Amino acid sequence: MSIETYLEELTQEDTPLAYGSLEELSSLGPDEIELVQEVWHQMSPERRLDLVARLVETSEDNVDMDFASIFKLALKDDFGDVRSKAVSGLWECEDRPLITTFIKLMENDPSNEVRTTAAQALGKFAEMAEDGKLLASDSGRIQNVLLPLIKSEDNPIMLRRRALESVGVFSTEEIIQVIEWAYRQEDTEIQQSAIYAMGRNAAPQWTEIIRSTLDREEPEMRYEAAMACGELGEEEMIPDLLPLLKDEDMQVRLSSINALGAIGGSMAKKALTACLKSEDDVVAQTAEEALESLDSNDDPLNFKYHQ
Repeated sequence: MSIETYLEELTQEDTPLAYGSLEELSSLGPDEIELVQEVWHQMSPERRLDLVARLVETSEDNVDMDFASIFKLALKDDFGDVRSKAVSGLWECEDRPLITTFIKLMENDPSNEVRTTAAQALGKFAEMAEDGKLLASDSGRIQNVLLPLIKSEDNPIMLRRRALESVGVFSTEEIIQVIEWAYRQEDTEIQQSAIYAMGRNAAPQWTEIIRSTLDREEPEMRYEAAMACGELGEEEMIPDLLPLLKDEDMQVRLSSINALGAIGGSMAKKALTACLKSEDDVVAQTAEEALESLDSNDDPLNFKYHQ
């Protein structure tokens, strides 16, 4: 099928989108993108949203599909939900110019959802900057735009949370202080993001706070603490995670299983093996996947060339 024929089909809104044909929109060149742009607004906002959402799902299931050019086009859509979904489709994209794009969306977009999604997307570049894969100026730009949002009560709580989670990866003293401040707040939601940020920050000083949070009454806090344990990767925290394998909250149980898989070691492997016998299929399957990941990481022949 030619790209022209497929685009014509897209504008026929009485025809459902076919997953099998979405590959026609993968890895488009400049001329093909111009064709897409010509028909973009011939589709209703609902159709455009459905299309972008399907492309996001497809790219998550198939890493060989590249719809970045479509997502970048959709960032300029008039419909906020389409823009937000397009940002989420670009979360794995490492194109440096997207830093500027996401910052502009976060600062100027009329939709709080788009601003929040853009703040979350900046977390990818924050991690790259902290790992030395970007310029020092990029690191400064990201911190300078995210930090002021966190304490500003003029902004929606979810935007503040995503800003904290994204900027938390940086190891500066200012970031450390902001994470500490967030954890001391009475709002449980901002506390959750503080624990998440501690995991990404991975400083040894967070160990005791995370450990104590594993016993918190709120399941959301236990969940984030378990995930943070996985990020820290400290085997000494495995005994603290083991009780959560029987937690009354399913998401907490699953997060502890994933954390054990991330930490690894003989004790984690033993606990995960025991979970394979669970009567709950979801628990058993999650444990099996965690064991596979653990075994893969332990395999000395399983490596990737540094590029």
